[in-house]
Amino acid sequence: MQFKQKQIIKNLLRESILLANQVSQAVDQAKSFRLNCREMGLKVYQLSQMLKTLLLCITLDPILFYSNPIHPVIIQVSETLQEALTLACNCKRRGIFCRLFTGTKSNCFHKLYHLLDVSIFNMNWILILYNPDFGSAFSEIFLWLPQILINDPSIISSWSGIITQKMIWELANMLAGETSPIELKICCVEALSMLNVGKILNGAMIKETQLLMLGLAKLIEGEHINEVLQSNYLTTIVEITAAAESDLDLSCKAFKTNSPNANVIVEELFRVIKESEDPSMQVLAIRSIGSLARTFYERKNRHVINVLVSQLESRHQEVATEAVMALQKFACPDNFLRKAHSKTMIEFKALNPLVKLLRAGGETQQVEGLVLICYIAEAERERKL
Repeated sequence: MQFKQKQIIKNLLRESILLANQVSQAVDQAKSFRLNCREMGLKVYQLSQMLKTLLLCITLDPILFYSNPIHPVIIQVSETLQEALTLACNCKRRGIFCRLFTGTKSNCFHKLYHLLDVSIFNMNWILILYNPDFGSAFSEIFLWLPQILINDPSIISSWSGIITQKMIWELANMLAGETSPIELKICCVEALSMLNVGKILNGAMIKETQLLMLGLAKLIEGEHINEVLQSNYLTTIVEITAAAESDLDLSCKAFKTNSPNANVIVEELFRVIKESEDPSMQVLAIRSIGSLARTFYERKNRHVINVLVSQLESRHQEVATEAVMALQKFACPDNFLRKAHSKTMIEFKALNPLVKLLRAGGETQQVEGLVLICYIAEAERERKL
């Protein structure tokens, strides 16, 4: 019964986080009452961070769970965010109608500010109930910052990033820990999949990245893999490889060819691509391989390209499309080994399925397929000069 209640609360939290994101998007598009919308947006952002933290607390703690106080608070938060979304969407329009109801709408904002403040207070109380450290951290950062700093989104964003870095480090210690029970490791991976670690990791966080990869490698080599766990650790790997793709220093140090942890992860990606019957899992694995296109040495790339080319004829359209986009990263002008990669693609007869995609594929497949063919043609032209 407790597990079912926990899942209900987690789903409510995810829905509320999604709602908060929608409010933020609507605030950015506001054409009237911009100052009011901006203040509302800051409160909603603060609330969103607290919702994410609570979701992490519940996910990481397989035992401690208080359903009774959480449920009504989350319902109230959700209703408040829905009101905020409605008001923000109304501010997308600008004209005489808006000016006629300036006073009414101003009162609506002040009412909403109060509701958001109540939600923030209640969420802070829940966080303290769950984890005093998290609760006090959010109090100090969000509730007691000087007003001049509260009005600066970059300050709030910076503090949020610092908290997220701390979470990543602690989760990576627990995930890689020799004495950590498998139940805790599973919770850690689920939490990591929610953190968007790719936006935080960079060349200055090599130790954190390597520790994460060590924990993931150990988990992959274990015997406890199930569908949910696989989805969560693949999501985390996608985030790590995306960060590596955009940061050459991180890429070179975290995915060195002699790194046993990197090799375990890459081999797991190949296994998922070749053996999984779930196209969503295949897409995640292919995306990660594409992000690592500049890290493979030439001999290894023949195997990589062969695996990707084989997916061009997948019966699942999304898998074939992802394979095309991954191959683009091997043949694009930014890849130093593009000539060798393009030659390998031709040897493995990639052009035949690409031509089929141009003839019978969807619009996205046709566009991406044409881009890849152009990359291959250009690389071949350069190679023969």
